[in-house]
Amino acid sequence: MSLGHYRKKRDFKKTPEPKGHVHKTKTFLFVIQKHAASHLHYDFRLELDGVLKSWAVPKGPCLDPQVKRLAIHVEDHPIEYGTFEGIIPKGEYGGGTVMLWDQGHWIPLDDDPEKAYEQGHLRFELKAQKIQGRWDLIRFKEKQWFLIKYNDKFAKPFSEYDITVEKPRSVVSDQSIDEISHNYQGVWSKKEANPKIDFITSEIKTKLHTSAFPKSVSVQLATLVDKPPPGDEWIHEIKFDGYRMIVFKNGNQVQFISRNQKDWTTEFQQLIPDLQKLPVEKGIFDGEIVALDENSRSNFQLLQNAIKSEKQPPLFYCIFDLLYLENYDLRALSLVERKSILISLLEDAPSSIQYSDHVEGEGESMLKHSCDFALEGIVSKRADSRYIGKRSKSWLKIKCSKRQEFVVGGFSQPKHSREYFGSLYLGFFNEKGEFVFVGNVGTGFTHKSLEAMYKELEPLIVKKNPFKALPPEAKTATWVKPKIVVEVEFSEWTGDGRLRHPSFKGLRTDKKAQEVIKEKEISVESIETDPPATKGNPLKLSNAGKILYREDKISKQDLYDYYEEVSDYILPYISNRPLTLVRCPDTYESCFYQKHLNKGLTKLHAVPVRNKRGETEQYIYLDNKDGLLNLVQMGVLEIHPWGSTIKHLECPDILIFDLDPAPDVEWKTVVEAAFEVKDQLGQYQLTSFVKTTGGKGLHIVIPIKPEYDWEEVKNFTRVFVEFLERKDPEKYISKMTKAKRKGKIFIDYLRNQHDATAIAPYSTRARIHAPVATPLYWDELSEHFEDTFFTLRTVLKRLSSLKNDPWEAFWTVVQSLRLD
Repeated sequence: MSLGHYRKKRDFKKTPEPKGHVHKTKTFLFVIQKHAASHLHYDFRLELDGVLKSWAVPKGPCLDPQVKRLAIHVEDHPIEYGTFEGIIPKGEYGGGTVMLWDQGHWIPLDDDPEKAYEQGHLRFELKAQKIQGRWDLIRFKEKQWFLIKYNDKFAKPFSEYDITVEKPRSVVSDQSIDEISHNYQGVWSKKEANPKIDFITSEIKTKLHTSAFPKSVSVQLATLVDKPPPGDEWIHEIKFDGYRMIVFKNGNQVQFISRNQKDWTTEFQQLIPDLQKLPVEKGIFDGEIVALDENSRSNFQLLQNAIKSEKQPPLFYCIFDLLYLENYDLRALSLVERKSILISLLEDAPSSIQYSDHVEGEGESMLKHSCDFALEGIVSKRADSRYIGKRSKSWLKIKCSKRQEFVVGGFSQPKHSREYFGSLYLGFFNEKGEFVFVGNVGTGFTHKSLEAMYKELEPLIVKKNPFKALPPEAKTATWVKPKIVVEVEFSEWTGDGRLRHPSFKGLRTDKKAQEVIKEKEISVESIETDPPATKGNPLKLSNAGKILYREDKISKQDLYDYYEEVSDYILPYISNRPLTLVRCPDTYESCFYQKHLNKGLTKLHAVPVRNKRGETEQYIYLDNKDGLLNLVQMGVLEIHPWGSTIKHLECPDILIFDLDPAPDVEWKTVVEAAFEVKDQLGQYQLTSFVKTTGGKGLHIVIPIKPEYDWEEVKNFTRVFVEFLERKDPEKYISKMTKAKRKGKIFIDYLRNQHDATAIAPYSTRARIHAPVATPLYWDELSEHFEDTFFTLRTVLKRLSSLKNDPWEAFWTVVQSLRLD
């Protein structure tokens, strides 16, 4: 792994080739450059160990498995070379014209590709704009290798198809090698592929921090509501009927990543050249890929057909958000600020790259026009909202018709002249993970889609019924593993939870079966939006190097970086709620509590609260990321919010059961208790969530409608805990008396009363090793305590490894205690 040989052969004052650096990434770039030097050849390059491993292939790649193409191993090239297209001056090493003939990614098929390379046999799959499928590189002499196509569905006899002849042009500029040689200035310059324009104003830059190019981002999702929200603070966009895609553009390298972090670059190759033309070196875009019908409406079925077709009809990428630009993460900006940058950037974009426009206010009117035009609906967004990367109440979706995804659990036999199957048995997964039947869909299929669906179903056939309860008229059904997701339109839900008049709309390969739940439309009046975007200048941290956790050498700067990273996760649980703070200015071992707002505490606010004596006190609350980061400035190591918001101070919207075990109680027993509480809450039709506390306890957390006062809620939780205590007095205790707690779990219900608080999800604790109160999936609870104990040093790695937030559904749950 060295660029020494590469650099020695070049004079970078004369050649526009990049000098480059060693970069270790996980992107596995693949490039073929057609090189008209002294002899025409094709440079085959695979990213490995931080550089581009390179082979000169005199005759180019061949799709015929019977043909072995000589590949001469040459010096490593820098990753930056993978975007080079232009002319190397005569007299310089490799002088001549270089074309980007193909570009994409490669997937190693060896467990250890570096070792396979050293041993002289690389097996890999290519996903590029021209070349697909499995290939082998096999060394037979010191620098001489064979490039061989594996016999798969992408293989073709050389006598029938020569890909170098059939596809001779550049994937970037669509020029021939001769055209590049006469027009290279417009293709590549020494600095960058496109002229760089500063689209971010100096005023907006004062609100931003520079940051490295993210390797991944979580998408923001909308909450389903019954009608558009009123007011000019909302903007409204068309809801597209396509595939949601995040696009990463890094130089000429373009990736399409779905909401579930799947790479779809291969499927949307036709859009890459136009995205490469955008006047930006590094950018991350959020939008939807669509195919349009004859009335210019996005049509999901057309899009699916287009993906499967060898000759794709025109596709369009409709961009509605900009998350990153050059060296700036834009997600903390308001939506209208992000869109103002985006519209400038896309002003001269190719026709396949579209800006998704919006209207301000007038949501009812826009919804009516959308439905009249037979569109899917609209998406309403708070104009001042940040991009928080999960389901949010700052983004709302309103549909013209009822339409959602379901999972296929089986199919019926075809009748009369119909082939393959009669109808599909559909279901969704409830909060307990049970597969619930919702009905059959048999309309909406063409003969072609029946055949395609059957090919998907056939390998998944099983004998056992996957549904919680056997569907009616299921004697002749064929069951399948519940893995295939389909989109269905229907008129309404029946009283017994079945679909009325369902119609098949398409296969959703971009969504996971386990994530398909029953969408619940909520009233727009009940919406409390997420915190607005940060305003003003970024916080200047004082005493950044101060060590707050001496055993782990965790500094104030480390704490700041942590909260900046998890701000999107923690803010929904602490914003616009009275707070009790644990401040530890010097060390976690020396702390004090604070709940009242003092003078000089910037970025924080006060809410008047009447205490038991009838006096009014000014409690602290915050409403954005600036406020959160200001807590770090104050040396806050623990954040304890109320279970109610400042809007409904006397009516909580969160209940907590705190499982506090005595020192002699095993962790296994605590886990068993948590599931018992969960199951008992289920008897009241209450969905609950679980989090660690940073110690050996657990919190069972229940979102509810803010409709009962503190006294009513406290009485409910007291009765609930006393019931558990009577049911198993050897295991549970409802009183705090230490003398009686030995061998038992104290279930603290007193957190559900006026002025009581509980540690916030993702808050650090003022304890050794900086533990973090961490939300979990229920199925993550195990008998091993260390599996669920996370610290400031480990929780970020956990979050980056998860596909979704374990509490993603928390704010979409609408439930009542039913105390009447």
